[in-house]
Amino acid sequence: MKKVEAVIPHARMQTAFSALRELDLGGLTYYESKGRGEIPTPVIHGGRGTSVFRPEFNVNVTISIVVRDPIADNVVGKILESTSTGLAGEGKIFISDIDDAVDIGSGERGEAAI
Repeated sequence: MKKVEAVIPHARMQTAFSALRELDLGGLTYYESKGRGEIPTPVIHGGRGTSVFRPEFNVNVTISIVVRDPIADNVVGKILESTSTGLAGEGKIFISDIDDAVDIGSGERGEAAI
């Protein structure tokens, strides 16, 4: 089993979810995250245009999916296809091995749990 974690800009979340839905995955987890990378943080203008604020971190989404080994490359491909424009700083994808998984409700282990 592989765990695929992708950190992508918040604005591309829905396109990534739509692309991953095509793979008929068992499920995924996502959470909002903040980070700093190559993309500059946006300028936020205050009331009546009098103040300007530049946050220290960009708002991102981290998607976490555990899949069977044979489809890990397909998951990565769908994320790249749906979120990448070819510019630097658009996020990262991390792939790691998962030794075991346990479904809390059924008690199933291994690939049956995902």
